[in-house]
Amino acid sequence: MLEAERAGAKALVVFMDDHPRNSDAWKVLRQVQADEAHNCALIGKLLEKKGVPYSHATGEFYDKAIAVKGPRQRIEFLIRGLKWAVKQFEQAFPT
Repeated sequence: MLEAERAGAKALVVFMDDHPRNSDAWKVLRQVQADEAHNCALIGKLLEKKGVPYSHATGEFYDKAIAVKGPRQRIEFLIRGLKWAVKQFEQAFPT
C-alpha cells in the first residue's frame, strides 16, 4: 500500500501540470497530492513503529497513470486508483 500511495503522490505532481498553476483544478489536485504524501508518511511511521522494514520504491500505478493521455482521462484513472486504495484499506482492517 505504501508503494501505491507513493505512486499516486508522484503521479499527481505530473497531473497538476495539465492545469494552469493556482487554477481551481490545480488547487484540488495539489490538496489530493498533499494528502497522498501525508498518507505515505503515516504508513511509513506505522511500519517503523511495528519494526517492519519497508520499501522506498514507487508502485506500478505511477507508470500506468502517467501513460494516460488527457486531463479528464487522467482524473478518471486517478479516481479508479483511489477507489482501489480505499477498498484495499477497508479489507485490511476489520470493522
